[in-house]
Amino acid sequence: MSKQIIITKTGEEGAILVDHLEGKVLTAADERPEWADGLAYAMLAERSGWYEKRLGRQLSAELARPEAMVFEDLEWIGIDAEGDEVHLEADIDYRMDKLAELMGIDREDFDGEKNFKNAIASAEATHTYSTQPTSEATLEEAEGKSFEEAERRAING
Repeated sequence: MSKQIIITKTGEEGAILVDHLEGKVLTAADERPEWADGLAYAMLAERSGWYEKRLGRQLSAELARPEAMVFEDLEWIGIDAEGDEVHLEADIDYRMDKLAELMGIDREDFDGEKNFKNAIASAEATHTYSTQPTSEATLEEAEGKSFEEAERRAING
């Protein structure tokens, strides 16, 4: 028997089971909660890829392969009442909140007091142009000769 992942929906009762490899909904249609009607496949790889793209090496095994997930964190393939295939997108706000939580960022910290309290607030960069005297003389000489030659050609035609 294959390993199963429990899927719940925030604020709703009931749960369904999906196969951990394919994402296929395993719960029989007549045993599903109303919110899961018509669902066929959870797009597990899309979810893992979304988090991996943003967290890289910080992606934990628990986040990549959890034993339970919420409906909102997944994209779905389903069948509507007319029998047509539909694609349901993940709730981006849910994912952004989850990502912020994992990274220790407060999404409501609009003035940056919490998120950036220990960060360097400003940086100063200075650049000094310096040359060697011989380089300046060589440059002046080369520019002068070039200009003089161009001027002569322009006058003499």
